[in-house]
Amino acid sequence: MYREHGNSEATDPVARPTDPIGHSLLLSARAFAFLGGIIMVGLAGMVVVSVLGRWLFSAPVFGDFEMVGMGTAIAVFLYLPYCHMRRGNVIVDLFLSRTPKRLQIFFDVIGSAVLAIIASMLCWRMALGGLETLETNETTYILALPLWWAFPFGVLAMGLLALCCLYTASMDLKRILH
Repeated sequence: MYREHGNSEATDPVARPTDPIGHSLLLSARAFAFLGGIIMVGLAGMVVVSVLGRWLFSAPVFGDFEMVGMGTAIAVFLYLPYCHMRRGNVIVDLFLSRTPKRLQIFFDVIGSAVLAIIASMLCWRMALGGLETLETNETTYILALPLWWAFPFGVLAMGLLALCCLYTASMDLKRILH
């Protein structure tokens, strides 16, 4: 369930930030999501071509499932910061739905802070994993695509997600304190 803290998008300082930091984070997150969308449209087109090629000519796109797997992973990472900035994450509201709004916002602060820690750790570990994959020259099985190509997208997206989480946590904390 999505919780808006009783505010419309127009009055929610996180959904539509007006300060320079929030505005920059939202624009960056939107650009990442747009790139993820372009990747997904390209993958969908490739799947259509592959299915039609298999059906009509018995000639699918060679290694299509490898490209779909890698491209989908990249796109999902790219969507995460925008999802968080727009408060699109799923919230299980079973225990908090009847609590005061300030307490709900407090738990959102905690959730954003924990997600910032997780995103930071993923950013760090993905950077190390990407460097190791580059050093070992690991590739996909069929197309021999270098696996490290996907890692920079994930590292940047997790870094941006961590910043977005810190921002939303700080904005929610300000809402509680004022």
